[in-house]
Amino acid sequence: MKKKLVNEIFWLRALACLAVVTIHSIQKGIDYYFTGENTPMVYFLHLFYAAALFGTPSFVFISEFLLAKAYPSGVPKGFLKKRVKFLLTPFIFMGIIYTFFELGASITLKSFIIESLKNILIGDYVAWFILLILQFYLLHMFVPKYLEKASPKVILPVSLIVNVLYLSFFKFVQPIQAIPFHDYIWERGYWLLAIGWIFYFTLGYYIGKDFEAFKLWLNRNGKIILLFAVVAYCMVVGLKLVGILPDSSSKRPDIPIYTTAIICLIFYLTGKIKLAPSFIVLISNYSFNIYLLHMMFLYTIKPLPHMNMITYTLYLLILSITGSIILATVINKLPFGKYLVGNILKIGRKQNNRTPNHPKAV
Repeated sequence: MKKKLVNEIFWLRALACLAVVTIHSIQKGIDYYFTGENTPMVYFLHLFYAAALFGTPSFVFISEFLLAKAYPSGVPKGFLKKRVKFLLTPFIFMGIIYTFFELGASITLKSFIIESLKNILIGDYVAWFILLILQFYLLHMFVPKYLEKASPKVILPVSLIVNVLYLSFFKFVQPIQAIPFHDYIWERGYWLLAIGWIFYFTLGYYIGKDFEAFKLWLNRNGKIILLFAVVAYCMVVGLKLVGILPDSSSKRPDIPIYTTAIICLIFYLTGKIKLAPSFIVLISNYSFNIYLLHMMFLYTIKPLPHMNMITYTLYLLILSITGSIILATVINKLPFGKYLVGNILKIGRKQNNRTPNHPKAV
């Protein structure tokens, strides 16, 4: 198995992680200070919010990109067991921990059991994304042999259409009353099915499998990529402003196009940088831990006196990332710590050109 990896993946993983925490920090900042009036400060934060919507979809892309680069045609023995152990165990543990933060002082034994089961069985908390990644691990065990034979010129447009139609259905069609738990499904349940993210899977597969060819394409089309990113961002903001897609969510039907533009832009720009900075490698190495832990800090950190919506958002962003890194480091010193809050990647700056032989791909 070839283990050479691109320097760019550290950038993409780190920036996607920062984007996710930025979104949640902005949500908390606006919720705390919002008075009902859309001030310039609110609009300013919403512009950053829209820009960060590529975060979660990029993690889906990254997981398949790494798998396709390492195992383009088949997976080794113990592939799924190894990954389930390092992903599902922290998912279950943190699902229980987040129950305490979600219920607060109103917690009872009954509510604790119900909320914990919801978190674990249907991903009703921040780490729902792990259930999605596990589905893509299963897909990668069976689908690549068919994708390898098919043309990406066919598969990519078809998967994009399927993805967009699926997301559009839940955005533009009212909940169907005959379907059990229809309100919950339309609110967030539809997030969990792989079909809602299938384009990122096929995109990750074909780019990971033929990355050198993709790099050549990027270098030939730099100006188009820059324009594509600008137009895609304007589309996301414009559709919100005119009320066609008024919500800000990574599950909007226009986000697959926007995320593709940002992934291409990040690969194009960072491909010209030989070595990722220490900060980017640090965030990349702790990305899974930050994803799991940061909401605990956002639940508990209150603003300091004289803060406003923007300074509080920055305060949350910095402290939640720093706190997550410190907490993950401390807990990982325990023999079983990596099964509680996720393992920490240990890839140094001089190792950026090698694929980490690590069981998680986020």
